Amino acid sequence: MMRVVCRAGASLIFVGGLACSGAKGPGGGSGLGGDQGLGGGASGTGGRLGSGGTTAGATGGAAGLGGAPVTGAGGTGVGGASGVGGGAGRAGGTGGSGAGGAAGAAPLPGMACAGASPWTTTGTPGTSLVVNAGQRGQPWNRFYEKVVASDHANTILATAYGRNVQAALKKGHDQAGFAYVRFHGILNDDIGVYSEVAGAPVYNWTRLDQVYDAIIAAGMRPFVELSFMPQALASDPTRIQTLLWYNNRSPNISAPRDWAAWQTFMMALVQHLEARYGAAEVRNWYFEIWNEASWMYGPGLAGYNMLYQQTVQGLLRGDPMLRVGGPAESQGGSKFMVDSLIKYARNAANNAKLDFVTYHAYGQSAATNFAIASPNPADTTQTATVDFHAAIMGIASANQFTGNVFVTEWGPTYALGNAQSDNEVAASYIAKVIHLLGISAAPPAGFSYWTLSDLYEENDTGTNTAFRGGNFGLLLKGDPAIGAASFDVAKPAFNAFRLLHLMGDVQIATSGGTTGNGVNAGATVAGAGDSSALQILVYNHTDGGMASSTASTLVNLTVNNLPFASGPVRVRQYVLDRTHANAYTTWVSQGSPARPTAAQWTALSAAAELCYYETTVTPTGASWSVMFPQNNYSVSLLVLSR
Repeated sequence: MMRVVCRAGASLIFVGGLACSGAKGPGGGSGLGGDQGLGGGASGTGGRLGSGGTTAGATGGAAGLGGAPVTGAGGTGVGGASGVGGGAGRAGGTGGSGAGGAAGAAPLPGMACAGASPWTTTGTPGTSLVVNAGQRGQPWNRFYEKVVASDHANTILATAYGRNVQAALKKGHDQAGFAYVRFHGILNDDIGVYSEVAGAPVYNWTRLDQVYDAIIAAGMRPFVELSFMPQALASDPTRIQTLLWYNNRSPNISAPRDWAAWQTFMMALVQHLEARYGAAEVRNWYFEIWNEASWMYGPGLAGYNMLYQQTVQGLLRGDPMLRVGGPAESQGGSKFMVDSLIKYARNAANNAKLDFVTYHAYGQSAATNFAIASPNPADTTQTATVDFHAAIMGIASANQFTGNVFVTEWGPTYALGNAQSDNEVAASYIAKVIHLLGISAAPPAGFSYWTLSDLYEENDTGTNTAFRGGNFGLLLKGDPAIGAASFDVAKPAFNAFRLLHLMGDVQIATSGGTTGNGVNAGATVAGAGDSSALQILVYNHTDGGMASSTASTLVNLTVNNLPFASGPVRVRQYVLDRTHANAYTTWVSQGSPARPTAAQWTALSAAAELCYYETTVTPTGASWSVMFPQNNYSVSLLVLSR
């Protein structure tokens, strides 16, 4: 038995039992909405009570209640409430002249965690967190879901590793909420858009269309990075960036040999896209000019503004309403490049359209020798992720730039081979960065994690099919010889995004955490007028990624001004740490196999799933408290609901 502390003020009132089994939900699956009301003039009977399902095994989750009986001209049936872990309730049918009931909310993901719950009533808390559910603030900012990175364009069609990233795109959209995808090399010769015959341009849109069709099929939109130079249009066909592997097809990075031909190419690209997808759709895309010109463009930083101006002029000949921006520079050069591009665009002599600026930031900086996964070090002059964004926003403000600011690459490290990209360190780093940026004065408009999948070809990432101790992706490569059971298994980093996707719509006040090393928390409510659920994000992160993830801090969490009426409250706590929702720890325990067996993949997939502890409590007042250990490099999400 575990003990949960409940009280109208502070201390011990309730002792409850742990509900760890997911075999049978408290109700059933989808509730049936109100049926059609039986007519009969002014006094027809409204929708009747919908029936709940039976068990979570049959239809999953809690019982949905259908439309309650209403007397009148066909009353409105209330849609079934979401089953926790089960299907959403269906909308109530229309009763006579009454409107149909609203559909229930989407079900929560995950499965019950194995073993005893973390909740305790003994020990001295190292951190006390207080959530005031009665104090609502700004909307919860989902900038982190706006866009995700996916290496280079051809991986959407094929990779050196035997399959493409299309399933990863779908999983990223469906489970983490990613809305746009950004990648390099849509103009590379492996896509094959541009060639020439007798000096005249020939456009072949076949593979480009396949790339964008796949993105749209996954429910996403392109964040178009225009790169690199087709060989046939290159001013120097030998100017190849060999550091970019792309399955041994390194791209050309020179300027175009003919700016007029380049502009015409850009115009033709826009005209083709709008003919295929519609102008209204393409105007919702973002067109970013190049990537990290300091080393991925032959003329370098000195030539970037000319490239930007010429490219944008061509794009706007196709459609002057496109959204265009840049410079997408690496962290070291971003301050200079953002400042330079804004000044260039604002110069009346140039009159260059600039709707958004982009830069890259990682939790590591060679220039300042930071250890990896450092969101916000004590020295705020340095270039770790959170502080660096504040510096970029300061540059934009000083230049009176009012457009969007996007981070189009970020992560705990810019270098392959660091295990912290694979293990629980990345998860707590993600939670901390997103929380701190989200509550900052000026969050980014979008935040593109580098990258979605380990089907990654900018560099040769080797023959390992699972972990290798430091690939960038959120999802594993998998092994075509094993099949779908091995594909796109979640790393702890992806599970952090899954938990963040469950946050509600409106922030509520929290206190007691730290923005430095240690425990902090953020909290939300489901909606401005919806008190059906509270979500409390708790994380414990230490800069550098080298602290022991077996160490923990005992947390006392108190929630005041609970919005629920008297009665039972369901408490579900998701845990993501070294032993929960963490396939990496399981892989290490298997002996770190380069190519896991089918049985090992089954174990990895199971270990990667989100899991939770759950119980029901009955507060006697408007407050509830609980204590639990929060491991270093861990994330918890507590969901309180009816």
